[in-house]
Amino acid sequence: MSGDYEKINSFEKGSSYRCGSFTVLNMYGTWREMGRQYGALASDIISETYKIAVEENILQGPYAPREAAEKAAGDFYANYPYRLKEVVAGMAETSGLGFERCLLLNAMEVITAGDLWSSSNVPQHCTGIAVWGGYSMGPLVYGRNYDYFTWFRELGRSLVIAAYHPADGSIPTATIGYAGEIYMTTGINARGIFLALNNGEPSGGMLNYPNRVPAIAELFAFLLDSPDLDQLESFFQTTRTNFAYVIGTADDQTSRCFEWPVFDVKRRLSVKRPGLMVATNHFTEPSWGLPRPADEKFYRTRTRRQNLLNLAEHFKGSIDCLRMKKILDTRIEDLGATTDNTVYQVVAVPAQMMVSLKVPDVTEWTDIPIGDFLGN
Repeated sequence: MSGDYEKINSFEKGSSYRCGSFTVLNMYGTWREMGRQYGALASDIISETYKIAVEENILQGPYAPREAAEKAAGDFYANYPYRLKEVVAGMAETSGLGFERCLLLNAMEVITAGDLWSSSNVPQHCTGIAVWGGYSMGPLVYGRNYDYFTWFRELGRSLVIAAYHPADGSIPTATIGYAGEIYMTTGINARGIFLALNNGEPSGGMLNYPNRVPAIAELFAFLLDSPDLDQLESFFQTTRTNFAYVIGTADDQTSRCFEWPVFDVKRRLSVKRPGLMVATNHFTEPSWGLPRPADEKFYRTRTRRQNLLNLAEHFKGSIDCLRMKKILDTRIEDLGATTDNTVYQVVAVPAQMMVSLKVPDVTEWTDIPIGDFLGN
């Protein structure tokens, strides 16, 4: 391996690495074995994440009493694909948390976003922008803001890049998220397929189907089984989500956006700006026939989208990884898309198998050569 990182520890077939402020887990074997490696290698981070997220916020905050939180966590886990259940079970064996607390940690974002808290101000929004062709100075670059409750910035150093090398022959795949979360909201596989999830409630509504496999678990499976974007698209066309999302995807050549309510899915086909994809939280494919949502009610989804479109036009032809970082660093009041609820940011260059991470006000941008970890 090469790159600006150092090996920290090993356990069974897996190893952990420190890359700037972030931890990379490189795991091999069966799903249970990889769960055991995850739990052992990240036990300190898992413990700290549980303390901040579950003990200090979920169980002491306005979200839910323990009984309701545990029920939500159990319900979330119940419809998981078996291989991901095995990861959670393996993590419970070696992390020091035990099974029930691992379930709570795994579901911490689901608990805080769910019906257990009735506030209308839940900041369920994210932003994505991909440039290629005439908009990019080189290969395709994808930038994304992951937005949630501001207290999640306290978990900034709990972000883990978890690279899975399954013994079942699935494509090696890396997830980017908080320690102990076994699903995907941001990820990339060894074939260079990148994926990022945004909330789609402004257009898709708040319908939630608890009897379906959670979409964030399905997305993990999609990348494990997708050697290219065409295969990935077939999974979207085949699978019903449990909640409304906007999913941005990319390889080294192009980006595709899927608008995914609980009753259908559409890939955006009306593209006015070839070489540019911007995703916020509302559907923009005209064939839906939907009105644009109210901006203030839905966390300024239209403003964030328009600001990124404007920035892309302004820098057209000169956007590389560095320029994308500067675009993501531009706050909404400065005509960008980043807000106080932006809890971490990712820039991906699939052609170079490179991702960069930042937690605003906590860390600087850190480049991670993800190809070093997803290779054999």
